[in-house]
Amino acid sequence: MFNKIVHASDGSKHAFHALTLALAIAKQNKSELHMVCVQEIPYMPEFIEEVREATGSAAGRIRGVFRDARAMAEKYQVALHTHAIAGHPVRDIVRLAADLKADLLVIGATGHSALYERMIGSQADRMVQLAACPVLVVKLPVATAAGPIFNKILHANDGSKYAVEALRLALAIAQQNKSELHMACVEEVPYLPEVVEEDREEPGPVARRIHGVLQRARAMGDECQVEVHTHVIRGNPVRDIVKLAADLDVDLLAIGARGHSALYERMIGSHADRIVQLAQCPVLVAKLSAAEVAGAT
Repeated sequence: MFNKIVHASDGSKHAFHALTLALAIAKQNKSELHMVCVQEIPYMPEFIEEVREATGSAAGRIRGVFRDARAMAEKYQVALHTHAIAGHPVRDIVRLAADLKADLLVIGATGHSALYERMIGSQADRMVQLAACPVLVVKLPVATAAGPIFNKILHANDGSKYAVEALRLALAIAQQNKSELHMACVEEVPYLPEVVEEDREEPGPVARRIHGVLQRARAMGDECQVEVHTHVIRGNPVRDIVKLAADLDVDLLAIGARGHSALYERMIGSHADRIVQLAQCPVLVAKLSAAEVAGAT
């Protein structure tokens, strides 16, 4: 399923949580695993000595990160290809993933508040937005004992082409791991409908659309011989999907994203963006290929 994986590490505990999952997935899929650390260069240093000092200390830290990562890889019996780059963390990691034609980018995230992420942003946040391949975001330690990696998966579907791509990935992972697969569709309730009738009239066409989405998902599940447990919720897409993931205690949340610009995401945000920020379980964000994006617009 995943032939080539890139893991981006800044040496933090969150990055090592992500590496643990990347190693487990690489071992399961016999994937080629690459790990990249970026030595960030100050944009406008006042003195050249600043660059030299920063470069020297960063290089020493990166060597330590690679040493610890290789020790972990040996335990998993996975070959680890390491890359140290001097440049911009987001731009150069996304470029490396594209150059390597990676199937998956695995990153760690700290999980700031939604307000922080939308107004200020984070490197993980922008990599999710800009990477062309699926991105797996990991925040907390992940148990990777012998056996299936993912026992229970939740897929959130809004009926878009992006959601269909996420469903395909979720089905493939569920089939591989014999996972219990759940799918949620949220019938969004207007926050402040102008009149009560507006809220009463809306469910008709929305309910029919959700019914069609559920039918298609079950048909796709039948083709893969994976049972899809469906949930229809009236409420807030972000809040209720994150809550359902926690209530079900899932190992993975799979969603689709259309990939707006970084500026759009930070200033306005999207449902996918906020789900990644708020969910505690690993979140897999699926993307469309360039050809599919052209057809979807």
